[in-house]
Formats: sequence, C-alpha cells, structure tokens
Amino acid sequence: MISNLKAEGQHQHPNGKGWISNTAKVADSVYVGPYAVVYGEAELTGKVRVLDLAQVSGHAKLSGDAVVAGFVWLDGNFKADTGHFIKNARVQEKQTRIR
Repeated sequence: MISNLKAEGQHQHPNGKGWISNTAKVADSVYVGPYAVVYGEAELTGKVRVLDLAQVSGHAKLSGDAVVAGFVWLDGNFKADTGHFIKNARVQEKQTRIR
C-alpha cells in the first residue's frame, strides 16, 4: 500500500498487483510489480514495466517500452517513451519559469 494515502484512495493494479493511487492513470497493458507504486498525476501507457521498489509520481508520463526498476523514483514532469531506469536514484524534472 501507499502509506500516505487512505485505503479508498488507492487500488492494486490488475497486472502485477502493485499499488496505484486513484489520481494516477495506468493502462491495463502496463506491469506494476507487487512492491512498486504509482501515484500523483502520473500517466503510464504501452508496455511500461515498473519493478522492484520503484516509484513513479508527480506528472511523470511513461509510454512505449520504458522500464523502471530498483530503487528509482521518477518524479515531477519526467517523460520517456523508451529506456531502462535502473540506477538507485531520484530522477526529478522540474518546470522552469519562463520570463
């Protein structure tokens, strides 16, 4: 479970049994492993796989065949449609103000 959300604010994904907040959008084709979490306004489509203890949050958008694994935390406005994100780090993309 996602510890900072109430039980009625989350559910297990049918493909992998990982935890998804009700505010996130995760396609049925995506695999979310049993220890992985997706929350915030994240959107995952295609054949994305979220494995191990990985977290996807914020406004992150993943599609295609992207793989997120290990202790990776993708946050902010991160976008990818391919690639393997496996190193143990937080990857955060912030919006920048245009003057």
